[in-house]
Amino acid sequence: LKTLTAREHDVLSCLVRGYSYKMASSELNITIETLRYHIKNIYSKLHVNSKSEAVAKAIQNKIA
Repeated sequence: LKTLTAREHDVLSCLVRGYSYKMASSELNITIETLRYHIKNIYSKLHVNSKSEAVAKAIQNKIA
């Protein structure tokens, strides 16, 4: 697994806590577009294709 940036880590933590994209972008003070950009990078680095896979991998690997 490639290392996540601090911001990607913040985004992933929000997803693990069950936040919607809208809630996460509000919490992190970024636009939905910026959030999606980070999520795309997270998926690529974790080799996953969905939010639930990303969350599962984050929990398994204790990254968030």
